[in-house]
Amino acid sequence: MMKLFLLSALASASSLVSAQHAFTLINQCSSNVAPTIANTACGYSPRCAGAADYTGAQPGVLTPGASEVVTLPVDWVGRIFNQNGACGASGEDCTITEFNLDTGSAFTAQAYDISNIQGFTQSIEIEAAGCDTVSCTNVDCSCDDAFPPGSQDDTPCGDDAAVRACGPGNIAFTIVFCP
Repeated sequence: MMKLFLLSALASASSLVSAQHAFTLINQCSSNVAPTIANTACGYSPRCAGAADYTGAQPGVLTPGASEVVTLPVDWVGRIFNQNGACGASGEDCTITEFNLDTGSAFTAQAYDISNIQGFTQSIEIEAAGCDTVSCTNVDCSCDDAFPPGSQDDTPCGDDAAVRACGPGNIAFTIVFCP
């Protein structure tokens, strides 16, 4: 009976571990970057129900050429950005990557984008395993790649062209600073 209990506990624990997203953060810049993870459920994102917060340690400073893997909850809603000293706590005034993961929608189960709405400060790229890669390397990125500076209510792009959607499940993401 004890063996059955242990096997059941291990199976439950492994399913919890697999219900996470691995985010690889890569610094290809010529200087240090300080990746920052900010929870935005019920704040910048209107999604509250079913959204989990990241409660782990911040990644810390990445030297040129360095990388780090962080694990985020399967249903996380938030932003990742380079805290350059001028960004607000949630990435205000900076280039940000935005994520709304495991939304419960079969059509946009994992949504992600790059936003320069509050300012362009960093070239950045999001790779999602098995899905679209988006990259913005300058302030004049197309609407298909990032929301432009000053954009409000999806204008001047006219729609959510910068938002990518990926199917449900455990998707690995890579964020490259200075792609």
